[in-house]
Amino acid sequence: MQLREFTEEQSTAYQSLVQINGCFLQDWQWGEFQKSIGKKVFRFGIEENGVLIFCAQGYLQRIKNKSYFFLPYGPTLKPEVLSRFEEIFKFFCAELKKIHPDLIFVRYEPFFDVIVNGAKKSIDLNPHKTLILDLHKAEEELLSSMHPKTRYNIKVAVKHNIAIQEENELKPEALDLLIQTSKRAGIRGFNPDYYTQLVKYFSSNKDISVKVYTASHEGELLAVNIILEYKHGYIKNLGTYLFGGSSDIKRNLMAPYLLHWHVIQGLKRQGFEKYDFWGVEEEPKHPWHGFSKFKLGFGGEIIKHGGTWDYVLNPAWYNIYIFIRKLNRFIK
Repeated sequence: MQLREFTEEQSTAYQSLVQINGCFLQDWQWGEFQKSIGKKVFRFGIEENGVLIFCAQGYLQRIKNKSYFFLPYGPTLKPEVLSRFEEIFKFFCAELKKIHPDLIFVRYEPFFDVIVNGAKKSIDLNPHKTLILDLHKAEEELLSSMHPKTRYNIKVAVKHNIAIQEENELKPEALDLLIQTSKRAGIRGFNPDYYTQLVKYFSSNKDISVKVYTASHEGELLAVNIILEYKHGYIKNLGTYLFGGSSDIKRNLMAPYLLHWHVIQGLKRQGFEKYDFWGVEEEPKHPWHGFSKFKLGFGGEIIKHGGTWDYVLNPAWYNIYIFIRKLNRFIK
């Protein structure tokens, strides 16, 4: 096996594996967006007998004079080498540490359920459990598969003439609604500029597209969704509900329900095959339970990923990192 680092000129080789078996978070263009907002992005691959069998896009995070490497929803492997994941991944980490001797650990998020010896379970950063709606079904079948209350709420919104609009920019009012909703739900959101730059960057990208959908009543904004469209990856033709916000006013008009239904209908018309609600939790005490209940009302199938793991390369420094992380969470 041989480790290689990809340059811009070699992006096609990298994409050849990710766009077949990976996720948009591992797509080259997603990495370019992350670079545009200041992250240090690296892409590596492992070749065996001249064949690319493994690739990973990650971000180098600094901790004083140390660092760790984070692979969101990565790495990506050829399916035929999945049984050798531990061997290949440990080789990757060992070679990576030669390049970055100050590495404490490598954080990864596999789609498959394989535990690597030496890896420790971390707090999930990206959803380890999500809800996927099959858009091959006819609209009547999709509606009949929903919870009766969800169907009823869609009808309520239609009755009140909720206006739905698709946009290629995130207006200040919509941004404010996203931020307010995160605070209300007790969820740690992104910097406000992140949402704006995300929509702007992918408004005209050929591989990844990001659109804004809004729901209004008599000129008042009631709900906003940010939807990412990705035609490649291990799930082809996938629309993903990345972010959403809803207003505290006129909640009885049920605007968020009609907004999602409009998104689902629009994705179907464009030929998309799946809709990812991007994270659900069924545990009643989980912080996500409230909006998970809303999502689950639309039907679909719950899919589980491997979760977030840390493969430890420097145990002493890793223990210090964990202590500081817990301390920071306690202070916040």
